[in-house]
Parts: sequence; structure tokens; C-alpha cells
Amino acid sequence: MRLFPLFVLAACSGSPKPPDSGHGLDPHPDLSCPLEVPGTSMTVEDAPGGAALVFVTTGPVDQVRTRAKTLADMHNQHASSTETLAGMIAVDGTAASSNIDGGARVVFTATTPDGAGKVQSELRMHAQHLSTGSCKMAM
Repeated sequence: MRLFPLFVLAACSGSPKPPDSGHGLDPHPDLSCPLEVPGTSMTVEDAPGGAALVFVTTGPVDQVRTRAKTLADMHNQHASSTETLAGMIAVDGTAASSNIDGGARVVFTATTPDGAGKVQSELRMHAQHLSTGSCKMAM
């Protein structure tokens, strides 16, 4: 009977659990990815000179708008990291974000008039990958 308290003490003295890194959220979020905001979906629309990624959410709309602006800004600064949505989009042109009801729209405009089709094709290709609701590259 004397061994029981020692057994309980030994069972409870294991390594402490690592701290929770944000309630299950990604510890390294992609701040250029509006899809990482819970409740957000995306569509692609043709736009004059290119195409647009349209993000709508049932979640915090201000976070979607902030990330959409970051996506456009990073694209315009030629972000090169493929670890972010902005770095994955290789459109030769500019991007501009705007607020819409329930979300944001990021328009990618080709540098040249004949580049619009390339922009549309690229964004549609990315939309297929992003349909999982994540901007993480599949490994």
C-alpha cells in the first residue's frame, strides 16, 4: 500500500505540456492570406486588364480586409517568398485591394494588355489550390 502514493507521484511528474500556441491557430500565419480567417471563401472574377480574387467572410471582416491589403501590397513590392500567398502569385503587373460587403476584392492587372489572359489563367489555377481553404502549399 505504501507504493501507491509513489506510483501516483511518478505518473504525475512527467514532462510539462508545451504551452498552447494560440488555441490551435497556426503559429506562423500567412498575413497575406485572407482564407486563414475562419469563415472565409474565395472566388475569381475577370476584371479589366486581369482578374480579381474576391474574399467574403462570415468571420471578422476587418481581418479579411487587412490581409487582402497586405496581399496587394506584398505583390506590388514583389514579395518573393513562396511561403505566402503573395509570393505564389507571379502575375506581371499590379494589385489593388478594395473593400466589398462582407469582405475584400484584390484586382490583379497585367502590365500589358495582352497579359490579361495570363493573369486570369494564373488566378484560376491558384483558386483550385486554394479551394481547400488554406494558402499552405501541399507537400
